[in-house]
Amino acid sequence: MVTGRYGLTPLSKSLLYVEVERQIEDLLVRKRYRVGDRIPPEAELVESLGVSRATVRAGLGRLVERGLLERRQGSGTFLVRPPEGVRLRNGLERLETYTVQAERLGLELGSRGLKVERVVAGAEEASALEVSEGTPLARVERVLLVDGEPAAWMVDVVPEEIMSAEDIREGFDPNAMLLDLLVSRGVPITHSKLLIDAELISPEDPVGRALDLDRVSAALSLVETMYLENARPAQWSRNVFLPGRLDLHVVRELYEVRRLS
Repeated sequence: MVTGRYGLTPLSKSLLYVEVERQIEDLLVRKRYRVGDRIPPEAELVESLGVSRATVRAGLGRLVERGLLERRQGSGTFLVRPPEGVRLRNGLERLETYTVQAERLGLELGSRGLKVERVVAGAEEASALEVSEGTPLARVERVLLVDGEPAAWMVDVVPEEIMSAEDIREGFDPNAMLLDLLVSRGVPITHSKLLIDAELISPEDPVGRALDLDRVSAALSLVETMYLENARPAQWSRNVFLPGRLDLHVVRELYEVRRLS
């Protein structure tokens, strides 16, 4: 991956000023800018992002409007309010792992409470993976850490004929995703289907205890099924993210409009 001077990734051409806003905000978090610090000048951001000065100016303007930055005539642009926490950004139009996203943002992933075990498919897993109940599965459960802080509770399940619990136990990297391991071992995953929902997590729930909650919290539930080239399910996952740890966005293309007379 080619990155610019500040580790920023050159941007696509859709909604450039919005992407500039997000990349600069990520830069502020990653480089740990403090209130009163002068951020890189427009010319350097233009070079790093590979966009026009007008686009950079528009992105900066959005951050000024949100009260994060302040422009001072003849001096530059300064941080007046830090962004709230770190976030993984997931574009739903593209299948990529959180490992890739974290690397792009300069964030450190980790795991806590990692369990890899052999189980048998219950009704939910059997339906998602299109196998019979009782089919041997490998199950990975853990708490995902982002820069050392609990960010999500994750469960990944795969049929043992695709990868056994023993193989996962030997090859799994706690700082990566199960999908990274499957792809690195040549499992031909091509696409996924994702269901997004919101739920309340209580400190008494197993998920709440795993995430160290001390009060009821809203959370984002992502249930995803990964598919092989032949459209057969290969992995089923349930991830519960705490607020502020994951930003979701969808890019939609316009294919057809009805012309009005």
